[in-house]
Amino acid sequence: PARLQGGGGGSHKITKYADVKSMVAYRNIAGSKADRLVHEANEWYLFHGTHPENAKKIMQSDFRVGCAGANTGTLYGKGLYFAESITKADEYAKPDEKGNYAVLLCRVLGGHVLYTDELEPDPEVLVQQCISGPYDCVLGDREKARGTYREFVLFDSEDVYPEYVIEYKRKY
Repeated sequence: PARLQGGGGGSHKITKYADVKSMVAYRNIAGSKADRLVHEANEWYLFHGTHPENAKKIMQSDFRVGCAGANTGTLYGKGLYFAESITKADEYAKPDEKGNYAVLLCRVLGGHVLYTDELEPDPEVLVQQCISGPYDCVLGDREKARGTYREFVLFDSEDVYPEYVIEYKRKY
């Protein structure tokens, strides 16, 4: 594990998650450009599905944790949900009146990750471990638990930088 020096002089062991699928694909495509991320701190590119109008608002002013869970579930607590799979992010995307969807590609600083593969985790415990405890985000392994996708949940918008808006129409 990498060691990061904290502002209070202490150091924290960080378990590095090198198997985040969006990052594995990015490294294969981008080569040395992928090195601009701080892998030792679990900095990743992840997807966030939303409505096109909300995507514009997020790009202009940032994510608002207070709005978390308003339109979707909160299995891992009220936080900002991200996916390593654009397919998972697309499940959360909502169409505008023209049938356009939006997914944000974000730089996310995962830091000290709280991993869970529980089928029904206690969201309050997870949130408290991240807000008041030693963790920075939750990695909910629904791939292991249910055969679907892994989700990454953050509770501080300062750990997320939305870099790109991907607008698209679904074709069936």
